[in-house]
Amino acid sequence: MKAVALTLTFLSAAHAFAPINPTHVTTTSVNHGLQMTSSTTNTEEISRRTALTQFLASTAFLTAAVPSIASAADYVPNYRDMKQIYGLGVTLDSLKTKVSDPDLFETALDGIRQYNRDKGFYPGYARNFISKSVKNNADGDDRVGYIRAASAVITSLEGLLDGSEGLRGKDASKEAGLRVGKAQSLIAKFIKGSGVTGEEKLDAFVKAHP
Repeated sequence: MKAVALTLTFLSAAHAFAPINPTHVTTTSVNHGLQMTSSTTNTEEISRRTALTQFLASTAFLTAAVPSIASAADYVPNYRDMKQIYGLGVTLDSLKTKVSDPDLFETALDGIRQYNRDKGFYPGYARNFISKSVKNNADGDDRVGYIRAASAVITSLEGLLDGSEGLRGKDASKEAGLRVGKAQSLIAKFIKGSGVTGEEKLDAFVKAHP
């Protein structure tokens, strides 16, 4: 598997989905639908594929790297290769804050709808990470299943918040908060089973989302 490097710039919550500044992207391959051109500026592609994390308001920079390895037996899981998953889990705190207020449902929906345009991104990212240490059927690994399930939970929020499920106001808010919490617990299970050690922030996230 060839290396893919992607630098993601996160916006503050107050800006919701305001366009981000053009991001410089360098890549050597096409991976799981991420279409990038070497040494070019591609704001539209980056913003589309990272819409939820931009919306959920982190001011940190995340760099996702998927290096090639000689074999699964040679690979030692490390934070650098899975921190996008951690970043998603942390930024869901901001989404939980928004769905707790029915007056902010429409703002939250903007982010969820954009997330749903490429809802396979995080499961694909998780599969890439797990495939480094699993020789066969990484797609069927339980840990990938956790992220697939978490993504499905996030996706389901669209119908809940737009009223399609029949809940309104505080009832919808309560249910939305529970779903965001469930997604974070699933992400925590992935992190706990990732094999990455020595990262206090990962340990803290897992502890906070049993």
